[in-house]
Amino acid sequence: MSSNPFRLYECPATRSDRIKFMLEELSIPYDLKLIDLAKGDHKTSEFLKLNPYGAVPVLEDIEKKLFISESGAICEYIAMNYKQKLYYPNEMSDEFIRYKELMYFAVSSLDPICLTILHHAKSLAPENRSVYLLEDAIKNFSYCAQFLEHALKDKTYVLGNSISTPDFIIAATLIWVKEEVAKHPILQKYIENILKLPSMIKVRNDIKNRLK
Repeated sequence: MSSNPFRLYECPATRSDRIKFMLEELSIPYDLKLIDLAKGDHKTSEFLKLNPYGAVPVLEDIEKKLFISESGAICEYIAMNYKQKLYYPNEMSDEFIRYKELMYFAVSSLDPICLTILHHAKSLAPENRSVYLLEDAIKNFSYCAQFLEHALKDKTYVLGNSISTPDFIIAATLIWVKEEVAKHPILQKYIENILKLPSMIKVRNDIKNRLK
């Protein structure tokens, strides 16, 4: 049995990177289990027992034999168990409401908009791209940017000068759309700071090395 607390079922250049960023930044040891999407590993009967939806990431709490899917839920689970390693607002405070607002914004608003831009600007074959969907997503991203620039005003991170759970999702998502981020100076500065973190450098180098 592993001596590490977690095992991450993942594939590079997916939402798994958010979890790796968080675990690396908080210096939490973990095991990696590659789920090769190109080979269909995520649709095998073995993996579907862990996540019936058939998607990565999945985090296993090894001691508890607990499996968690959905990157937002995984990040929250890690934060709840390692509150001493990052900024985690008092659950009775107004700041905790702001924390929850940013978490829901990250996964339900920012993520799908950025993913649409990524797909229709880069990752899809040209014949499968939609100019309409791309333009609409870029317009909606501008509203997301306004929301985030308000949150980041005079701050290093979205909840202050210490990193918190929403940052791991928001920053890793913004990296998908660096061309749009560059149009917004506060977001650009935020991402530049994130990209200098040794934890993010390690995650990005790992992606490059494994996708060669």
